[in-house]
Amino acid sequence: MYPILHDENKLLLIDRFLTEYVHAGHVPAEYLQLVIPNAGLYFESDDDFDMLSQHMQLGYFSVWLHDIFAKRDIVLCPYTPYHLWALHFMYEDTLRAETIKMPEFMLEERQCNLFNLYSEMHRVPMKAGQKVLSFHINIMPVNVPKLVQQYPGLYNLANKRLEKISGVINDRPYRINAVCNYLIQSIVSCKYVEEIAQYYLHRCCVDLFLNFSLQDATPPPTIQLFTPIQTVMLHQVFNYVTTNPHMRHSVAELANMFNMPGVQLAQGFRHHFCIGITPFINMVRMMHVYNSIMQKSFSLGMIAAATGYRNAMDMLKEVDGYYECNVMLLRREQ
Repeated sequence: MYPILHDENKLLLIDRFLTEYVHAGHVPAEYLQLVIPNAGLYFESDDDFDMLSQHMQLGYFSVWLHDIFAKRDIVLCPYTPYHLWALHFMYEDTLRAETIKMPEFMLEERQCNLFNLYSEMHRVPMKAGQKVLSFHINIMPVNVPKLVQQYPGLYNLANKRLEKISGVINDRPYRINAVCNYLIQSIVSCKYVEEIAQYYLHRCCVDLFLNFSLQDATPPPTIQLFTPIQTVMLHQVFNYVTTNPHMRHSVAELANMFNMPGVQLAQGFRHHFCIGITPFINMVRMMHVYNSIMQKSFSLGMIAAATGYRNAMDMLKEVDGYYECNVMLLRREQ
C-alpha cells in the first residue's frame, strides 16, 4: 500500500488511507508528555531515528503532528497516497526539502506554507542530532469550496490556480505569528476527547486557515509601517487580551489603555497578527467561555456574568454559533 524504504531513507506519511493506531503503551515514557489525549498514535524507532506521529480527523481537516529526532544522518521521505493540500507549520529547526517544484526548498523554523501535494515522494535530509516538530492540517482540494461557503474569509484560497506538480501554493513563506502559535499551542495542550475535543479543535483549525488566508491576501509592505516601539506595544496588547480572555473590550478602550490612536491599533494589530483586533478578542473569549463551560467549575450564570454577557442564554447562543455545536449537551454528556 505504501512505499518500502531501506537504510537511511525513512518514510514520513503525510496522510494515510487507513488509521491503524498503536496503544499509548507502545510509546516510550519520554514521549508520553507530548501525547494529545484525542489523537491516534504512531511510533517508529530504530538505530537511526525516533518518530512520534499523532493524528486527528476533524471534519474536513486531517491534522498531523510529527516529532522527529535523528540519531544518525537520515533522509525523511514525505509521501502522501492521494492529492491533498497541507497547511504546514515548522518548529524547532530548519530542513531542506528536495524535488518540490524547485531543486530545493527550505522548510524554515517558525514558518508556514500551504502545499499542493500529489501522490509522490520527496526527500528531506536530517543531520544526526536534529529534532523537528512538523505540524500540518490536510484537506482534500475538493472540500475547500465547501469550507469557503461556511467561512468566507477563506475565499482567496478557493481561487488558487493549481500546478500539475507538487509545490507551494503561496508566493512566499509566512511567519508563524503569535496568533497561529496561540492556536497551535491550544491544540497540542488540549485535554478534551471525543466530541468535546472535535468541535473545539476543529474551530482552532478553521482559525489557523483564516489567519493564513489573510496573510496570503495581504501584499508585503514596501516600507516599514511600524516602529519597534509600536511593535512592542502591539505585542503587549496581544498579551493583555490573552491573559484577560473574559474581558469584552472595544478597540477604543484598548487604544486608551495603551495610549495608541484607535486606527493605529486596528491597522497595526491586523498587520502583525493577520486578524482584526475585534475578531481576535472574540476568538479568545469564545475559547475561554467554551473551556469554562466544559470544566463545570462554575454555573452558567456565573460564567456569563464574568465574561460580560447579560445572561446565560445569550452566552450559549454565541458559543453554539461559534463552535457549531450544542455546548450544553456536550457539558451534560461529560
